Amino acid sequence: TNKQLYHKTNHQDNGKAATRLISPHFQTWRFTCALKLFVPVSPGGERRVTGWVLKRDETEAVRKTSREVPSGDGQEATGKDLSLKSPALPGGKYRRFSLALVFPSKFMASVPQMMETERHQFRIWLVLPLLLPLTIIPVSSFQGRLPVSSRFSLSQNWIVDRLRKPHHAKGESDLLNLKQREVEFILHPSISSIPAEEWDRCGNQGGPFTSHAWLLSLEESECASPKTGWIPQHLELKVEKKFSSFLPMYIKGHSLGEFIFDNGWADAAHRNGIQYYPKLLVGVPFTPVTGERILLHPHILQTYLKEEISELRSLTARFLKQIALSNKISSVHLNFITAEEASDISGPIPEPKETSEEDKLKGRVQSMLDQLTYKDKNDYLRRTSMQYHWVNSNAKNSGKPYESFEDYLNAFKSKRRITIKRERRRVTEDAGIRVDAVVGEDILRCEGLVAKMFDIYSAQIKKMLYGRQYLTEDFFHMLTNTSFIENLCFMCARHADAGEELKAEDVFAGTVNIVKDGVFYGRYWGCLPGKEVKNLHFETCYWSAIEHCIKAGLSKMEPGAGGGDYKWARGFDPALIHSAHYICHPGLRRAVSQFIDFETENNVEVSKYLLSRSVVGRML
Repeated sequence: TNKQLYHKTNHQDNGKAATRLISPHFQTWRFTCALKLFVPVSPGGERRVTGWVLKRDETEAVRKTSREVPSGDGQEATGKDLSLKSPALPGGKYRRFSLALVFPSKFMASVPQMMETERHQFRIWLVLPLLLPLTIIPVSSFQGRLPVSSRFSLSQNWIVDRLRKPHHAKGESDLLNLKQREVEFILHPSISSIPAEEWDRCGNQGGPFTSHAWLLSLEESECASPKTGWIPQHLELKVEKKFSSFLPMYIKGHSLGEFIFDNGWADAAHRNGIQYYPKLLVGVPFTPVTGERILLHPHILQTYLKEEISELRSLTARFLKQIALSNKISSVHLNFITAEEASDISGPIPEPKETSEEDKLKGRVQSMLDQLTYKDKNDYLRRTSMQYHWVNSNAKNSGKPYESFEDYLNAFKSKRRITIKRERRRVTEDAGIRVDAVVGEDILRCEGLVAKMFDIYSAQIKKMLYGRQYLTEDFFHMLTNTSFIENLCFMCARHADAGEELKAEDVFAGTVNIVKDGVFYGRYWGCLPGKEVKNLHFETCYWSAIEHCIKAGLSKMEPGAGGGDYKWARGFDPALIHSAHYICHPGLRRAVSQFIDFETENNVEVSKYLLSRSVVGRML
């Protein structure tokens, strides 16, 4: 307990025990604190419910009160499911403070041994480190029970009375009358508490990586868990009390596995004495793939107006902002969202105007002046990054798909085409290596292939100085034991003289990929030690993968983050990646805003430049 911040004095208040906490600054994540809970376990009789009411009086003190409540009044307080209800006090204005506790399962298993049976109560001392899954959320109302789910509603319902039309003819009304709708927000500490059918009804819009099977495998294999710094807090939006939408959300104590790199922001915050962790992340762990992150119910997408959907996304972002501000969380990050989501949350990308050199110089000067006279909007910042994607579109054939890999090579200039053929011959002919695509259920028919691909994945990470192994072998096996296996595609490299039948023991290099809705997502490459062959990486990750995409009629390939130069030279063109960020600290928010403005302007210009000089003549 931090004795400098907290001083307890016991006294009698209307015949009931109470505790006065002198300091009003309850900073959960800034220091270690202790919390004593008294929970009755005797059967029958009255049950005690501890209520928290924070009241600021003239001395800025914070009072804690408790009362006796009959069994049928309000929420019950149990050892494993603590739901604290704020009692109603007469007179004055009070701010209700709901305390949500989520205990580790190992801790709950030891609770019975801590009970003091003769006093019909037990005491629990909790030490709250940085990554303990404990959340304290001040809201206007609190419903439901914990830790199954934290249910609460904002004081503001989602109400849009009037909305201006973006374009209207002369004589038409400037206003649109939209329906009033109510939105309830529900937090889930694990995706296992959400039925797979309900989640996937919305999750298909975000691509394969927002599927229930993928996220559940990450949690159950402890790849994305409090143990690794990923505390699940998935958000459910219940619109009109019946249409549930979802967000994959986590509380994080680091920036690993995100691929929208904010390490520089964290370093700047640390140098200036600003706490950057924990932070709130909306996204998919270890996956740099764009897709919808606010997974709306199909009924909402089909029946709501575009303005209503935009307002719902905006409201969700404001709610996440409230969570951060209320819980001493430094920031909110929505990573790899779609361009439409980014515009609804943080506004459009500033479009650079085609001007003369003189106007460009004036624009740069004005940009510097704007930075000196920066006005904080206290809102989300839109960040624009860049990846490189391959598109199955032949610019020389009116944008139709390529008919063969040779057809694709014809899109390159002669010199580059010769270089690619030489690059492939060194692997396929000189080294005698073949690469096979193993898809879906065929993976299980090859005994031991899943374990071998994990060995290849982990071996590659161990060879890298800064490599980090995010996934475990349990994750690989869990994923292949679900319906998600239909989306898996292994590119397996082995020697050609091993025979036509693929055997796991013959595979020494390869990639783990995901295929869905006509898109090939390249994910994890690896090669066993001592088996490295020059250009094998390019053959497995790019050329054989592209050849498979053309044969399978896939429309696009996303090979992940990084590698801009050699990807662009092989026919992968730039694609803008969008994210939205809210920084609670105003000084840090200003610095990040100026950095993002420069970065976005640079990435937009580079993207346009490279697209105009695409090596495969991509149609714009």
